[in-house]
Amino acid sequence: MAMREPNGRLRTLLTDARWSGQDFARAVNGVAAETGLTLRYDRTSVSHWLAGTRPPAHVVALAAEALSRRTGRRVSPADTGLTRPAGTRVRDRTGAEPRGADGLAPGEAEALLGEIPVYSSAWRPPGGPPPPGGAGAAAPSAGGRIGADHVAAAEAVLPVFRNTDMMFGSGLARPALTRYLATTLAPWLRAAAAPAVRHRLLGCAARLAYTAGFLCFDSNQQGVAQAYYRAALRLGQEAGDPQCWAPVLRAMSVQAHALGHRKQAWELAEAAAREAGRLPSLQAAFVTGQLAVAEAGCGDRRAAVAHLAEAQRLLERSDGQRAAIGDYHHAALAHQEAEALAALGDVRGAIAALGTSLRHRAGGERRARAITTARLAELHLGQGHVERACGVWHELLDLVPQLDSARVEEAVRRLRGRLQPVRGHRAARTLLARLP
Repeated sequence: MAMREPNGRLRTLLTDARWSGQDFARAVNGVAAETGLTLRYDRTSVSHWLAGTRPPAHVVALAAEALSRRTGRRVSPADTGLTRPAGTRVRDRTGAEPRGADGLAPGEAEALLGEIPVYSSAWRPPGGPPPPGGAGAAAPSAGGRIGADHVAAAEAVLPVFRNTDMMFGSGLARPALTRYLATTLAPWLRAAAAPAVRHRLLGCAARLAYTAGFLCFDSNQQGVAQAYYRAALRLGQEAGDPQCWAPVLRAMSVQAHALGHRKQAWELAEAAAREAGRLPSLQAAFVTGQLAVAEAGCGDRRAAVAHLAEAQRLLERSDGQRAAIGDYHHAALAHQEAEALAALGDVRGAIAALGTSLRHRAGGERRARAITTARLAELHLGQGHVERACGVWHELLDLVPQLDSARVEEAVRRLRGRLQPVRGHRAARTLLARLP
């Protein structure tokens, strides 16, 4: 039996990161959770890695991302010293069955996306304009031909997935959409088509991939969401349509901001906003409002306030417009205003903006109402308004049975934790008794 060599490269990285073995294990488990995996590594696991054992390849990618975030520089899987020779298989001993996107095991996820995606906090949009002729999507192959009827069919399913997500959350629509992309749309993209048909197909594919990315984001499968967003970006760039790719960059900024990667969120939002002059005013407002949120997250009050005002002006000029990707209206702008104000420390202003958002939010947008309501309740509680917070949380619980959304489920879990310090309050006791 060959002797294992101690992993000096990993030990050096942990020293640079000022991490104990337990710290590192906790960080790897946390990045895994973003990817939809539940891992239970601990300091003993890290001790084995330092002694020369090597985890599965998808865990190595998670470890590299965790170290990249901690050290502030790009750490590749090879840099960790944990990679295995090609073709070597390893059994995971975490005590958990690793599952990926939509409950897929690693091999199944690879069949859909080519790998188990790990959210990269270091990813940035390519610099400069998209390359002429596309962004590197697969060239059409021989065999089969796609016509306008195929594209019309793909365009018809998009509102079905979007409306199902808005009304019921991502859980119902996500598995069907990701499989539709893999089994139907991907082969069509590889088939021959007339130039006009292919251009239309690329735009539709970009919108469907964007939607899949958002559904995975709502399911807290962050690595998979980023992978779909990047696919949507490539497809939109190949179509040569900024109405496709700019909203994708905006969505990626929303994701980065939600995960706490403030600089990345600003760079993505700024890249999207550079295209505002080429967009209809509704989409220009869509990306400009997110730029304000990202600027607020970085502490730039003056720029954030200016861009919120600009988003308002653009939205007022957009009567009758519909966005090719994403929905935007006064409720969405008010939600962006609330996020920006909260990041800037203006909690009272954020509470008022969330109230405005709920008043303007259509009844059918139930998941968005639930997310907004949860945020409003947390801000009220942070201000010491226990009864107001509990009243709003009751509204959230009214919506929960209708929704299948990991973000909403997470909001309910946070609710229980936030109420514990005030559980002696009558309103809090009543609300806690209602929790499942």
